[in-house]
Amino acid sequence: MFVAALCSTRLFAEDITVSYASLGAAYMDHVVAIEKGYALEEGLNIKILRSGGGSATQTLLSGQIHFSSSAGSALSAALRGGPVKIIYTNQSRPTYKLLSNKPEIKTLQDLIGKTIAINTFGDTGHLATLLLLKKYRMDPKSFLFIAVRSEARFPAFLSGAVDAAPLSPRDIAQIGQMRVNTIADLSKEIQLVWNGVAVSNRLLGDNPALVERFLRALVKGREFARRYKEPTIAMVSKYTPFSPEALLVDYETALTSMTDEGTVSDDVLKEEVLTRAELIKVPSAPDPAKLYDYSVIKKVYVELKKSWKPKL
Repeated sequence: MFVAALCSTRLFAEDITVSYASLGAAYMDHVVAIEKGYALEEGLNIKILRSGGGSATQTLLSGQIHFSSSAGSALSAALRGGPVKIIYTNQSRPTYKLLSNKPEIKTLQDLIGKTIAINTFGDTGHLATLLLLKKYRMDPKSFLFIAVRSEARFPAFLSGAVDAAPLSPRDIAQIGQMRVNTIADLSKEIQLVWNGVAVSNRLLGDNPALVERFLRALVKGREFARRYKEPTIAMVSKYTPFSPEALLVDYETALTSMTDEGTVSDDVLKEEVLTRAELIKVPSAPDPAKLYDYSVIKKVYVELKKSWKPKL
């Protein structure tokens, strides 16, 4: 009966396209929403578009996709006047640690005038480090940021070619016995739009019911995922080539980075908007209220907490 009902739902489901830079554990809310049938329960058939943040945002702006999971890139576009909004923040704690393998560099003060390797200017590692410096009232111009492509950044760190780098848990797991100094655990220091959903202003205005159905499916996915580790990892493994060990690390990391209910505070939003605006040289930062709309995700959480609980 359930299979028949599911097939019937699929026949009448509305196709929507969502972009993903990757589909690891950071996106387990989306994966579980698909795999557990929560999206289909909302009458939605999610079509996956694999696309990096920059290209995904352009595709979103052109109206070719419904939602983008590259919320950070979409926020930068919104700062430049792009008609998009962030409607959901799944993760707000960047999982990097700012590390140095130079014995004399133990604090941010020691790092003044030294090199910090990032993947690209304006990426989340760069932004997270800038927010950290601002928190401690340190001038970013006192540090030398250099862009080192992702496959070379970790070897550059290990060799000592750079003085420090924001590294992911997967990188850190490969360090082994090398002695390194943790300058800052960014997950404990700052918050930002690490992972979430962006939508065009047009779709949000014209079809708020569709937005609500999609977010309801994601909330169900994230609440299942944060409670049931093994089945969630099994679902995610269908979408990524990572080993079970790597997926376990990713899962635990994603879990610690999750927001409580898909939003972050106004203070966090304001600080990130100001920092991103400076980074991309926007003359004046707009009011964050013009870039975010958490009204739908808040409504969904209020309703689901009254009537729904995730089950295996």
